[in-house]
Amino acid sequence: MMDRRTFLGAMSAAALAGCVAPRRNSIAFACDRTPWRRVFARMPPALAACIDDPTHEVQILLSRIHRNADAALVTTHDQYGWAPQRWFPAMSMTKLPMALVAAEELSRRGLGLEVQLAPDPPSLSGEWPATEPESEVVARTMRRIFTVSENIPHNRLYDFIGPEAIQRRLVELGYPDARVVNRIGVPVGDGGVTRSGHVLSATGAQLAAWPARQFETRAFPYGKALAGRGWMEDDGRITPGPHDFSHGNFVPLADLHHMLLAMVLPEAVAPSRRWAIAEPIREEMLKIMAMLPRECADPAYGPDENYDGYARFFIFGDSHSNKPAGLHLVGKVGQAYGYLGDTEYVRDDASGAEFLLSAVICVNADGIFNDDKYEYDEVGIPFLAALGRAVLDDERERCQVSRNQSGRMR
Repeated sequence: MMDRRTFLGAMSAAALAGCVAPRRNSIAFACDRTPWRRVFARMPPALAACIDDPTHEVQILLSRIHRNADAALVTTHDQYGWAPQRWFPAMSMTKLPMALVAAEELSRRGLGLEVQLAPDPPSLSGEWPATEPESEVVARTMRRIFTVSENIPHNRLYDFIGPEAIQRRLVELGYPDARVVNRIGVPVGDGGVTRSGHVLSATGAQLAAWPARQFETRAFPYGKALAGRGWMEDDGRITPGPHDFSHGNFVPLADLHHMLLAMVLPEAVAPSRRWAIAEPIREEMLKIMAMLPRECADPAYGPDENYDGYARFFIFGDSHSNKPAGLHLVGKVGQAYGYLGDTEYVRDDASGAEFLLSAVICVNADGIFNDDKYEYDEVGIPFLAALGRAVLDDERERCQVSRNQSGRMR
C-alpha cells in the first residue's frame, strides 16, 4: 500500500455540514446523528474524540442490510461527517474499481480469471520492479490486490484496460466524479500513454492483444485539490504550502461504498448500476475479495508480517490475532499520505448482523505530505478497528432486539 490540513476552497457549505443531498442517483444517506451517538459511546473516548476533530477529516458511511420474511433485501443508509466534495487520496481503494472493471472486460471477452495478462516492456512509470514477471494469471493478480494490497497488480490492470475505458465505464455506472487516472507509485499524471500488451491462455497461447493508448488526464472534479502545509521532496527538502493533488486518482467515499454494495449484493442497487461480471467470475472474485493472507497459496505470504488484519482495518486491524470465526468480510482498504480508509461488507453468522461500512480518517499531525511521518499505528488503525467493533456490536444488539420483538409478536 502506498504511503491537509487545508480543505478545498471549492467545498460547498452543504458538504462542510456533512449532510448532503445525494448526487445523481447515489445512495440517500440519512443525517440523523442519534444512532451514531450510541455507536461512538462504545469506542474508547480518546478514539471517539477523533470523529469531530476537523484535523482528522473523518467520514463514515453505513448501510444496514435486513432480510424480511420472504428473504427480500431491505437496506437503510446512514452517514456521519460525509463530505462528498472533500479531497482525500484515493489510496489503494482505487484498486476496487480497477479490479471490477477488469473483471467486466474479461466477461465481455468471454474469458475467465485463468487467462494471463502480459503488458509489453518496459514499464512507463509506477511500481514495476525488474523481478516482476512479464505475464501473470489474472486470478493471481486479483489475489495480490485484495489479500495484501500490492501496487504492481493495479498497474498491470491499468495498462490492460486504459484510463479512458475505465472512465467511460465508471460514468456509465453512475460514478462520473471518480478518477482512476494514474498508475500507483507516481505522484502525478503518467504522461498520457499506456503500454500495449497481450492476453494469453493458461498455457501461454496468445488470445488477444491490446494497443498502447493515448489519454487525457482528468483532474479532481471540484476544482483545485490543494492540501497540507508542505511536501517533502525526494532529496528531503520541504516545499512549503499546500500540495496540488488535482491530477491524482480520486474516488468519492460514497462511490466506493456503492461499488462494493453493487458487487456483493447486486439486488440492492438499480439494474443499470450493477457490475456486468459473469456469475462464475463474480463468485470467484468474491472469494478472492474475502481472502486473508494466510489463506492464499499463490503467492504465499509470511504470516508474521501479513497477519489477518494487515489489509482489514475494521474490527481486528489493530490486532495480530486471527479473524474471529463466523465473521465474514469482503472489501478493500487504503493507506497513503497519512490517510487510512476501509470499505467492507460484514456478515456475522452468530447474530445475523449484516452491513456495509466505509470510513476514512486523516492522521498527518504535521501536515507535511510524503515525509512518512504519519500516526497510522498510534491513531488511524486503532480508530478504524474500534469503529468497526462498535458498529458490529451495535448491529448485533439490534438483531437481538429484533428477534426478541418478533418472538413476542408470535
